[in-house]
Amino acid sequence: MWNPVKELLFSALVIYHGRQVIYLPLIPRVWMMMLSNIYRLLTDFSLMKETPTYTTPALSADPANIALWAQASFFIYMCATSIFELDTMTLSSDPDYAFTAMSGVGAAVLLFQVRYSRLIALLIVPMLAILEDPFFLIFGLLWFGPLIFLPALAYDEFGQGPLFGVWTRKGWGTVLLTLFILFNIMDTGVPDIATEDQIVEDYESDYDGLADVVAECEAASDCSFLDAEGDEAEVITAWKVGSVEKNVAYIGMILLPLSILALIGKATGLLKIERLTPTIAGVALVGFFWIDTILWNTVTHAGISLEELYLLPVSGVILMSIHGLYTAPTSGTK
Repeated sequence: MWNPVKELLFSALVIYHGRQVIYLPLIPRVWMMMLSNIYRLLTDFSLMKETPTYTTPALSADPANIALWAQASFFIYMCATSIFELDTMTLSSDPDYAFTAMSGVGAAVLLFQVRYSRLIALLIVPMLAILEDPFFLIFGLLWFGPLIFLPALAYDEFGQGPLFGVWTRKGWGTVLLTLFILFNIMDTGVPDIATEDQIVEDYESDYDGLADVVAECEAASDCSFLDAEGDEAEVITAWKVGSVEKNVAYIGMILLPLSILALIGKATGLLKIERLTPTIAGVALVGFFWIDTILWNTVTHAGISLEELYLLPVSGVILMSIHGLYTAPTSGTK
């Protein structure tokens, strides 16, 4: 029986390059498969001759093209917000030019479908891990990985094969979609709004918008400050949850499991409801995350700002990917 812990400690990655053999210890079997396939892909020049250097983006309204534009729009959003404050419509006082360049390149290569565009766009993850926080290597893969690869796995038009040359596109698409949904569910505030009388947020003293947070809480009648338990550098706010917000949160708590069950049932063929499609279930699933954002901003008096525009392209990518994987009859099955 394969022991993953033992494999992690004692396995080695072997890369054949000419007559040289390079051993990299402490690499598990799964990483050996991933990296060896990437190495083969990057050195297979026959593939480069068969695929065009780039493709001019079309303006058609077919699902695959909508997914492409939504995907590129998300990177354009990140590029713009790294140097521009959407709320105040002014240039940022602390621009992140490295992130601007990387997200801009990601948008361009994805939109024009440059060769190896998805691998190039995914480079934003290790860059952020180096510049920001090593933990982003995990967070980034769970967030950016599905957004980058799901459209290509869902539609034949992108020419993407199964990841690492194994299994099927639909199988890998299902895995990435599941990871993305689970990751975002863990970060939702709907359960807190539905079950608590107040929601609590804490801010460190070096938070850029701390002065605005304090001013907004002091001006609101349903906000109060909590003791930081000995940490004077931390500010904790508590916003009261009203009955209307609770009722909407209850609807969200019902909508989420029903949409997931409907998606699973229709995707597997176990649910026999003709008018219900995986795409409709996807609309309900995406709608839950809109409810989450709107509810949180309503309770905290943040309002709906232009900073939330990222929900539009992300929703487009996820919804069109669900359509391609499970509703479209021939896509995403190879």
